[in-house]
Amino acid sequence: MYHFLEEEKGKDWLDEWASITGDFDQIKAYTDLGDVFLVNSQTNEIGLLMTMANNFHEMGFTDWNEFQEVVMSNPNFQEDVVQKSFIYKVKEHCGELGDYEVYIPTPYPCLGGSGEPETHKKGDLWVYLAISSQTFAKI
Repeated sequence: MYHFLEEEKGKDWLDEWASITGDFDQIKAYTDLGDVFLVNSQTNEIGLLMTMANNFHEMGFTDWNEFQEVVMSNPNFQEDVVQKSFIYKVKEHCGELGDYEVYIPTPYPCLGGSGEPETHKKGDLWVYLAISSQTFAKI
């Protein structure tokens, strides 16, 4: 469900998503569906980029360990935001993810896809972030 980067990546890895994440410039983790947890390196604030929703949310935390303990481990957050049950269905269809892979709906729902679990395929996180950001920039 969550993938924590051994080494944080900079904002340039976000491609066009960087235009909506503001000063949140360090990629700390990502979900199986390609949503990205970011940190503002100046303030340590934590944010969440929701790629398919085309939204960025400041999470109100500055301590990563506390955020993991309070938010990321919260069953309601896992289900309502990260979509744990949905991910399980996608995983049944696609199989386990490899390093830096995410589940990608094909086609994207914003381009007419249904977004159902069986429409997902595995793909590279960084390619997904580039293509999805460019797609949403054109909509």
